[in-house]
Amino acid sequence: MARPVVVIGAGIAGLAAAHALQKRGVPVEVIERESAPGGRMRSEHLAGGIVDRGAQFIANTYGNMHALARELGIDNRIEPLHQPRNGVLKNGRIVGSDYERLSDFVRSRDLSLASKLRLPKFFYHIYRHRGLLDFYHLEQAAALDGESAAAYVRRAFGDEVLDYLIEPAFASTFTVLPENLSKAFLLAALKLFLGGFHLQAFHGGNGLLTRTLAEQLPVRLGTEVTRVEPRLHSVMLRLRQDGHEASLEADRVIMAVPGNAVARLCRDLTPPEEAFFAAVRYAASIIVFVMTATTDSDPGLYGVGISRPEGVQLYGLAFENVKAGAVPPGKTLFNCALSEERAAQLMTAADDVIVAAALRELRQLPLRGLDRVEQCAVHRWPALVPQFYPGYHRALARFYARPERSERVFFAGDYLVGPYTEAALTSGLRAAEAIAPST
Repeated sequence: MARPVVVIGAGIAGLAAAHALQKRGVPVEVIERESAPGGRMRSEHLAGGIVDRGAQFIANTYGNMHALARELGIDNRIEPLHQPRNGVLKNGRIVGSDYERLSDFVRSRDLSLASKLRLPKFFYHIYRHRGLLDFYHLEQAAALDGESAAAYVRRAFGDEVLDYLIEPAFASTFTVLPENLSKAFLLAALKLFLGGFHLQAFHGGNGLLTRTLAEQLPVRLGTEVTRVEPRLHSVMLRLRQDGHEASLEADRVIMAVPGNAVARLCRDLTPPEEAFFAAVRYAASIIVFVMTATTDSDPGLYGVGISRPEGVQLYGLAFENVKAGAVPPGKTLFNCALSEERAAQLMTAADDVIVAAALRELRQLPLRGLDRVEQCAVHRWPALVPQFYPGYHRALARFYARPERSERVFFAGDYLVGPYTEAALTSGLRAAEAIAPST
């Protein structure tokens, strides 16, 4: 019997890679450390509601994800959000905003006239560099990778645009502050967002996609890969399951794990690969889900971004009520992301300590219904999303152009394409293509 290609990790990247290989007749097996598949694209139940523990939304521009959903027969479960507007906390008030068109910027209430008059420069800069700004190939923007988003925006647009447009939007979406984002990433993201970008979700939770994929694949759950040992004609994997050690021989391996875990598992990387994986960074976060017994907590927005000048140690809120079938009638379900600094302080704290800390921060917001909290859930993420920091696009370009490559070990993950689920899925498809090119 032919040795399988083993995919380490049953998140969307690993499952997409395994599915693509299986379609091409390649024997495949997926190994997952956790007790359920899905990774950061997994849905769970909370007090009769459905929470997306990591990836909150998808988008109409996610071409590979929509194609896969059609193939699996679940594209009819993708629905637009009930409320497409976002909000920003400014001077203690939640101000609704919508930035799909230039006219939306002009009408917005969260920026002064002076700041609005500077905003057309964004469109000019995006147009000027449009040939470099491909959100599926962020390495192409390496030439723009010499400055942080914070420094660029402050220099070109001023503090108000940084504090009340860029920071709340990007910190709440990507769990990272603008000084830890590259100007290259900012411009590529803005090009995507301003090009007809609309948020969506799978009815019943975004985990529907990973769950459907896993049902069609051989997935071994609750099994940790402790070592990947490439050999001349195979790859030996060392495993741990239920306290027992085992081994598995694979033809090839796709490492669909966080990029900062690759070098620890596989010590036989090429020098360019070692250099790249040493440069991969992740943002840590703690997400707290809150269910209230009233709809008074629902502000009629899909989310609220929060910047540091407001003095609240949260990056933002996302409301599940905008998703069809996610929240029981008469209730509000939302989540809040603690700031990186606060998350680092509380990462090892008990759940009740984290919930109490989150509620203290939430009480600083003009949010009603917090006296009627029914249930909370805590999700700790030591490595939630990769940081596309200043210099990372250049590191990514060097990685793709590396002259020395591991022959039997391949890589998949959002750190290779972008910090969102479509990027993770795309990386899995590319890893499968590298092993078994489609015809």
